[in-house]
Amino acid sequence: MEEYRELWSPTAAPERVRTVRIEPPGGFPAAYGGRLDSFHMAYESWGRPDAPGGTVLLVHFLTSDTHATGEYDGTPRGWWEDLVGPGRAIDTDRFFVVCPNLLGGCHGSTGPRFPAPDGDAWLDRFPLLTPRDLQRAQRLFLHEIGAGKPTLVVGPSMGGMIAWEWAADPGAAERVVSVAAPAVASPHQIGLNWLQRRAIALDGTEGETPASRRGQAVARGVGMLGYRAPEGLWEKFGRSWFREPGPDLASPGLFNVESWLHHHGRKLPKKFDARTWRLFARAMDLHDTGEGRGGVARAFSEDGTAEFLAVGISSDHLYPAAEIRRSAKEAGATYREIESPHGHDAFLLETDALAGLLADFLA
Repeated sequence: MEEYRELWSPTAAPERVRTVRIEPPGGFPAAYGGRLDSFHMAYESWGRPDAPGGTVLLVHFLTSDTHATGEYDGTPRGWWEDLVGPGRAIDTDRFFVVCPNLLGGCHGSTGPRFPAPDGDAWLDRFPLLTPRDLQRAQRLFLHEIGAGKPTLVVGPSMGGMIAWEWAADPGAAERVVSVAAPAVASPHQIGLNWLQRRAIALDGTEGETPASRRGQAVARGVGMLGYRAPEGLWEKFGRSWFREPGPDLASPGLFNVESWLHHHGRKLPKKFDARTWRLFARAMDLHDTGEGRGGVARAFSEDGTAEFLAVGISSDHLYPAAEIRRSAKEAGATYREIESPHGHDAFLLETDALAGLLADFLA
């Protein structure tokens, strides 16, 4: 138990990751109640703070972290390695690139495992956050490190939802790219997140130990099937066996797709905290760029909103391209679409196509 909790402690971030403490005047109130007097944000950066192109803010997706590119702690590649680096679409010779762990995260930023003012861990008392809260925290973070107004904000999936908030915040950023995220979370997406949270809850309050993470494994499987399209799964697995069945129900065998789900169901809970998982899944449910702004169209009618590109994926069943196209039209944003059989995960797999879109947008 103690070893597991230590993984998410304030001192658990790898050596390359730096941490800043932010103390906003009056604290940091969350939209649905609750307040943080101060908070830490962990981050990685690449390039020089005085880079000629200015600052690029990378906003990571649900289960990710600060490590977008480069090597640390034995990890040879980041989650957007092919997009971020010298001479790449997000050029670290041209830009100062920074990727903070989201507030509420489990890789160095203040989250449910951190101590509350009473000295005990926040756990379920941690404030409920929305994508707008997370964007406000990032603005405070950039000010704290002296980065100022970003030249570009770019994020996929949950990061794309936060990117919508950056785009709608007048004067906050010059350009914004949201990848595979609509302006508003749909009932379908909310329902899938509910299934994941319910599965996690099956582990109970003692779901802190490896032996009791079966619910988290199921939650990961629900997520993985949402991230991939049926045609991509056919291409990857077909109906091939990992282990063929025996003669009776006691040895039912295992299809390769089942083995894949089993592998990821065991892998993720070892590196991603269940409480952050539940917090972020609910934050995604609460995503509505037009809320409190008179709707999406009115939100983007304000002077000073960013030049905005929304990117959809042709086979995405989680955040369908049609939803993102409608959102972009309502916001007056540019819309582009990546053709791929790989569903939502194409934002990780189709990096050449995404690099082309980014290069055109930054030209």
